[in-house]
Amino acid sequence: MTESKNNEHFFDVGIDSMGFYTPKSYISLTDLAEVRNVDPNKYLKGLLTKEMRIPGVGEDIVSMAVKAGQYALTRGNINPSEIDAIFLGTETMTYAVKSVSNILAEILNTSLNCVTQDVYNACAGETLAVLNAVGLINNGIINKALIIGADICSYKLESPGEPTQGAAAAAVVITKNPRIAAFSKRFGKLTANINDFYRLPYEDHPVVFGQYSIDSYINFQQGALDDFFKDGNLLIPDYLAFHSPFAKLPLKSIQNLLLNRWDIMKKILLEKPVNSALEVQVQDEAVENVVRLINDVINPLNEKEHFDDVEQIKEQLLKSLTHKLLPTLNVPMNIGNMYSASIWAQLIYLLETVVKPNDVIYFGSYGSGATCISGMLKVMPQALEFRTKHPTVTNFIQNKERKTIKEYEHLRKKIDARKVIYAQIEPHPSVENHIITLNICDGGCLASKMNGLEFCPKGKHEMYTRNLPLYAVVKEVPLENIEREDVFSSTIVRVSEEVKKGNVVEYNLLRAGKNESMSCVQSGYINWIPTYKPINHPLT
Repeated sequence: MTESKNNEHFFDVGIDSMGFYTPKSYISLTDLAEVRNVDPNKYLKGLLTKEMRIPGVGEDIVSMAVKAGQYALTRGNINPSEIDAIFLGTETMTYAVKSVSNILAEILNTSLNCVTQDVYNACAGETLAVLNAVGLINNGIINKALIIGADICSYKLESPGEPTQGAAAAAVVITKNPRIAAFSKRFGKLTANINDFYRLPYEDHPVVFGQYSIDSYINFQQGALDDFFKDGNLLIPDYLAFHSPFAKLPLKSIQNLLLNRWDIMKKILLEKPVNSALEVQVQDEAVENVVRLINDVINPLNEKEHFDDVEQIKEQLLKSLTHKLLPTLNVPMNIGNMYSASIWAQLIYLLETVVKPNDVIYFGSYGSGATCISGMLKVMPQALEFRTKHPTVTNFIQNKERKTIKEYEHLRKKIDARKVIYAQIEPHPSVENHIITLNICDGGCLASKMNGLEFCPKGKHEMYTRNLPLYAVVKEVPLENIEREDVFSSTIVRVSEEVKKGNVVEYNLLRAGKNESMSCVQSGYINWIPTYKPINHPLT
């Protein structure tokens, strides 16, 4: 297909920058299987998942969204004042009424003339927020939007869903003339009232219905694909990405599509050959699953097609699926279910690793209840520059801290006692650094920067402005005999317990425990505290 013909399929609106965050703490599903008296293969082969990330003390969707948003802005060298819309996709509710996107606009220092919205639609929340942004930008209503999906997947301890948990935030900046990828003008859509997965108000954990939920996902992915390709004018993608509650589920969907939508899938997998070497290592367990998948479908396909050489077709399918689909599964296999961030974390990973300019990615975003939205991204030439801009998804996959199951259960029970440690810092000289401006009251609550509206739920009236660096070097820790005025200094900050003198640390915004802001909690307000942690990715 010629370049001009290709361009007819895409808007001049797309991803201009991107960022990702997942907690450092993880548990091995092998450890979980041992404690739960389960065969480890039930997790490793049945779910195709090895690890799951768990939030640390004080980490919530605000904490994660702030980090992903900051990374998206700094990696793209984007002035926050250029952002005139922030949309958050989530199903992990913080407030019943107040929007988290309002908090993010304040913390990230975006334009006061900013459109903000939280989008709740199960795991499709971020995708729907992206569609909002594409439409508003294409029609000139806004210019540049920051879209973040942030979720914490949480099931009851010892429940069937427990090994599929995860936590992450994925952020994309959407604008015209994008540097990374442009969105297709066509999207596939399917919606129906399906009770496959839901959580009632005031309940902590969702209800899921096993095979029925799997069948819903598979049917909706097929329906969205049908809608996307319904006019028969096929634009063949180079890569495939699907929402992944667990990494085995996209493979189940592929198996269904091979059997029931072979006319489309053979064009994608056989008629557009793989022309390059695989640039990332895919996991052996994923390859083994694909081999079994192909063996299961090859005879029914041969009955339809009467292949000249069945073994050759099997080899071609294996090579194609290994290159076009399996790279994305590196993300859910090592992080778990990220709900609304899932599909976007995988897309960011593809854009940071294997794609080339003008490659096309097909994605299928699923949200229980249920809805499915599919679309395509066309890779821009400048996308390759972002591979050297840290932190990447790969940085987070590689830099991690293994927790025992007892430590994991301790965190899940929300035991939030946190030792308060202070350190003296100075800004790191990196060109990636920038300053975060916060207003806080003399009681430690975050306060609005809007003149005349600096209300404190504790009833405090004196306000302080703190200008905190994103990255800093620790000059002295721990500090003793902290004076009251030191708490409001920009050089004296809270740090995590593992911080040592000389460490390079980065700004995090952690949710205060009840023991730290009791009156705020009693008033119905939730507070967050700037806390510095050691950096776990390169600074470039």
